[in-house]
Amino acid sequence: MLHRFNETQFTSTSISTNKLREDFQFLKDHGYKVVPLSQLLANSEKGKLISFTIDDGYKSFYEHGLKLFREFDYPFTLFIYIEAIEKNYPEYLSWSQVKHLSKFGEIAIHSYSHKHLTHLDPISIMRDTQFAIESYKTHLKEVPRYYSYPYGEYSYETNEVISAFGFDAIFNQSTGAVSNETDLNFIYRTPIQNETDIKKTLGLKYLKTEWLEPLKYPEDDLLRKVIVRIPSGAEKAEIYVSGIGAWQPTRIKGDIAEIQFKQPIKLTKNLIRIFVKVDNRVGSTLIVK
Repeated sequence: MLHRFNETQFTSTSISTNKLREDFQFLKDHGYKVVPLSQLLANSEKGKLISFTIDDGYKSFYEHGLKLFREFDYPFTLFIYIEAIEKNYPEYLSWSQVKHLSKFGEIAIHSYSHKHLTHLDPISIMRDTQFAIESYKTHLKEVPRYYSYPYGEYSYETNEVISAFGFDAIFNQSTGAVSNETDLNFIYRTPIQNETDIKKTLGLKYLKTEWLEPLKYPEDDLLRKVIVRIPSGAEKAEIYVSGIGAWQPTRIKGDIAEIQFKQPIKLTKNLIRIFVKVDNRVGSTLIVK
């Protein structure tokens, strides 16, 4: 997942084209095949497959990133923040630029208003999504196939609303690989930045997980335990909670990995990411207040 290109003032969401060129060359030199999302999701071939997605629709992709994608002949999927385009926000693409980009990659939606969906009621989420779909259809003359969450934030409740629209796939921003067992309504994407070690990132493999606790942000802001089902046949796992500290080792009993904290942990942020790792296989989830 990418956002901005050569925008040095945005350190957490921008990548230099020099760094991206190095990453692209690494993929080419090591036998990775960059394919459109539609081809990846069709599960029609095996191998080391990569798909690139670009969120929001900043002009810097059109001005800096596109040339590099064209040079390597790499496809992409652009998830557009539609309100920003319709209202001509200065940093964002125009519809004519989006149409030009559609010659080289797939276009998908990143909501209409780019609000935190986990802060909205179901009716508001439905309206926002319907606005996005109708605008997309008006300008691009087709039905959008994919959706990515604004800020990568989701809950089981928001996913139920979005999945009702019948998208072929829904994408978040949790880190991990994907496989033919991946739930198409909960697809991981790994952010790529200037500091990203592409070799290490590509070393992560898919880990099938079923998160059991917590499923919602604790009402008292206290995290007492983490429980995850891992039908992997492994005996050991490690669990990590963002903002809390180091990886916590635990044994897998049956197919359950569990960490119980001796003292409940006071959560100080409104969003926590939880990771589980078995060898080089990783799964993750997101809990939003």
